[in-house]
Amino acid sequence: MVYLKVLPLYLTKLSISWTIILSCLSVNAQQVTLLADDAYPPYSYIENGQAKGIYVELINKAAEKLKPYYQIKIVAVPWKRGLKALETGSAFALFPPYRHIEKRPYIWPYSIAMLSETVVAFCYKDIELSSYIYKDLENLPQPLNIGINAGYEILNKELQIAKAKGTIKVWENKDTRSNIIKLLRKRLDCYINDRFSTLWELKHLRQSSSNNELNFNEISEMLVVMTQTAHIGYSDSKNHKYPFKEDFIKRMDEALSSLYNSEDYNHILADYIEP
Repeated sequence: MVYLKVLPLYLTKLSISWTIILSCLSVNAQQVTLLADDAYPPYSYIENGQAKGIYVELINKAAEKLKPYYQIKIVAVPWKRGLKALETGSAFALFPPYRHIEKRPYIWPYSIAMLSETVVAFCYKDIELSSYIYKDLENLPQPLNIGINAGYEILNKELQIAKAKGTIKVWENKDTRSNIIKLLRKRLDCYINDRFSTLWELKHLRQSSSNNELNFNEISEMLVVMTQTAHIGYSDSKNHKYPFKEDFIKRMDEALSSLYNSEDYNHILADYIEP
């Protein structure tokens, strides 16, 4: 009888103790800032001063599983600035880079893939892109002007060779929207970017404009340039000071992997990707 009377009191004290422990862990949780591309809708972008997008929501959902060990903050920045911060070690991680191990030796490791993206070339229908890839400049009227987003490494080997030959000129512009506008104004002959990101931005440009000419009627998808997976890339700079790096990466990968097998993953994609 004495045991039965004492047991509820013991369980209550145990519950209070565990609550205090969890509270202390939460207070002492490591603060971690992840940088995000600020101009890559629908995957990662800024809206009304807040970071939004598919990858932002995936990481925020995964971050719930990292509590009480880590408190994650996402800060959206221009892509080139984010890459520079990884290179100098002033930033811990950035998303969503593709895996370019040789070109970006300052990024390592990469998280498990968050999503697979298809990079395509959108060109005017009267342009034969293959001619500019396989012919020499003297056999062409002039070089082809191709736009890409600043800081993006998305040319395949054939396009890199064409760039070296001078049959194509690559112009880096700030973001998807500015490239689409230049393409529609014929200041570019082609634009290379993720397929869905380009079409998503075009749709939103139409919604925010009274100009009925904002369409791709004269433009078509000419070439699938590559299919790449997007990741969280972690700084491998000699100057970085993140003793928690290995543990964080392990926990984040586990959280992302668990998320992929949940309904939350499908719901996040459905909110941004129309059937």
